[in-house]
Amino acid sequence: MPHLRFFQLDVFTKQAFHGNPLAVFPDAESNAENLDGETMQAIAREMNLSETVFVLSASDEGALRRLRIFTPARELPFAGHPVVGTWNLLARPEAGNVVVAPAGGTGTVRVRQQLGIGVLPVEIEFEAGEPVRVVMTQGAFEIRTASISSVMQSDIIASLGLSVDEMDERLPVQVVSTGIPFLIVPIATLDALGRCAVQGGMLGKLYENLGATGCLAFTRGTRDGNASQAHARMFAPADGIAEDPATGSACGALGGYLARHGALNKNTNNVGQAFNFVIEQGDFIGRPSRIEIEVTMSADGRRIECVRVGGSSVVIAEGMLRF
Repeated sequence: MPHLRFFQLDVFTKQAFHGNPLAVFPDAESNAENLDGETMQAIAREMNLSETVFVLSASDEGALRRLRIFTPARELPFAGHPVVGTWNLLARPEAGNVVVAPAGGTGTVRVRQQLGIGVLPVEIEFEAGEPVRVVMTQGAFEIRTASISSVMQSDIIASLGLSVDEMDERLPVQVVSTGIPFLIVPIATLDALGRCAVQGGMLGKLYENLGATGCLAFTRGTRDGNASQAHARMFAPADGIAEDPATGSACGALGGYLARHGALNKNTNNVGQAFNFVIEQGDFIGRPSRIEIEVTMSADGRRIECVRVGGSSVVIAEGMLRF
């Protein structure tokens, strides 16, 4: 009977039972003959978390490892919390120290990873030999759908259980991407965001018709003060995800969206054209998550040149899957 070790981590948090749970199979290559895409999908469905990752040898010689990422419903070419959590694990002895701490135990190690959207860099920060933070570079920022009709906007806000007057009219409803497209919906207040009551069937059809993978509703009202620039909730009912506690790919896209529309407030820490801030997520479902965003813009402020997403992770479980 084939068997595989797995680990579970909480990602975008420093505290167990916060952040977004993630299952990682670091030894998937050792059982590659038993792990076709259909089997990986079945395992992800069994794990029943937002994402499950299988770590494989890279086919691109410039990458250290290849990651295959699955929701309970489909494979994704790229995602945020799976990357951040997986590389935190791969820098630990229990997963074979695929990434080794720098001399002295403190500093940053930069590697390259192979994903469905290509080979991208990732940085692992160490303190006293322990991985404490992972920062990933995301794909190119794109506005996929710049204009959405008022009728469809009304349907979208209704599918969130809110009224049109609870939208933030200063910002557009758009589909944006840094590797995976998300429908971005600006909400006027933190109170309104907390009252979302999603009609999953309706919302899933709406965002899929727009070519998106999920819906990220957000407000610029926050809980933590100046470091935070937005509070977000991500719904992907078509993927069997009622609400995701922390979504690095969606929040990276949101970070680029906020910078592109000049929606970052004056307290945002910026050096030149690089903006550093935090997006809050997960609080309304009891899984507080804090996602660190870095957005670099062109000198003229017209183009998003790079989006990076980072955070901490906590290993909370280890087990063996038999199949």
